[in-house]
This record gives sequence, C-alpha cells and structure tokens, in this order.
Amino acid sequence: MTLNDILVSALAQLDRGNDPMTMDAFRKRLTDYANDAQSDLARALCLTKTETAHPSGGIVDLADLTRDCLKIVRVEQLGHPVKFKSADTGTIALPYNETATVTYRCEPKRLEQPSDVSELPEHAHGLIVTYVVGRERMAGDVGTQRGANIYLSMYEAAKSKLRPHVGEPAAYEIVNRW
Repeated sequence: MTLNDILVSALAQLDRGNDPMTMDAFRKRLTDYANDAQSDLARALCLTKTETAHPSGGIVDLADLTRDCLKIVRVEQLGHPVKFKSADTGTIALPYNETATVTYRCEPKRLEQPSDVSELPEHAHGLIVTYVVGRERMAGDVGTQRGANIYLSMYEAAKSKLRPHVGEPAAYEIVNRW
C-alpha cells in the first residue's frame, strides 16, 4: 500500500471523505501515525536489511549504512560468517580489511510522499491502517475514544501473531549435531 492508500483507507474507516481538502487537513497527523505504526511493526517483525560495506583498516562505520542500525545480526567476509567487535563510537571491527556483507536490524524508511510504499511485508500494511484509525479516534470526544480501544486492541492482537522469523531458514532449521 502507498501512503495515499493508507490515508484514504483510514479516512474511510473514520467516516470522513477523501476529497483534497479533507486529505490536506489530516495528511500530516495521519502520516505521523502511519510512521509510528511502521516503526512499531518493524521492531515486532525484526526488519532486517543486508548491505555491502567497505571497511577501512578493518573498521566499518555504521553511519555509512543506508538505514539506522538497531542491531548487527550477521557479518560475512570472504564468503563466511565472521566475528566482529562493536564499539560505542558507532563502528564495528572486522578481522579482515575485505569487503563485508552486513545484515542488521533497522528502522524502515519514513513515509512522506503519497506514492511512498512501506518496506514492511505486504501482509502488515493493513495493520498500519488499523493503528492510524485507533490513534485518530483517541483524539476525539469520549464516545469516539471508546472506538479507539477496539482498533488498538485489534492492532495489538494482530501484531502479536506476526512471525518475525518467516522466510529465514536458519531460524527454523533442524541441525543434527551427531
């Protein structure tokens, strides 16, 4: 779903129109809610990204990665996983001064333009809409706030059923050690 699709769906569930004036009136606030949901879901799903890094003297600066690094998951050099040492300075030290493949947990790119598509898996996009509707209902009068509880409960229940390890064979591979 694009950001525009998310906003239109949320406005429809809130019984508000999706004409240009209504979209302009709610765009900033609902976009902020969508980005909050996206960040929360990315942490629940353990969103990872893999990039190639070029160490200088065996040191990789994490600021050179395209996304904000939350945690390094794996580093490979010369075709094999290698141990690394992390420092408080936002760098990691590697055993070789060779090109490395770094897999890390990250925050997704913020949704800003109407055509931006979330980096989350497709099955999680509907949850962004649910969260946006719940947050918007929280800002209303007392009667509307009761509706927020339902949407946020649905969001939390669905989020708890997400499986962060889907698609990662190493996470569910059975290895015979003997």
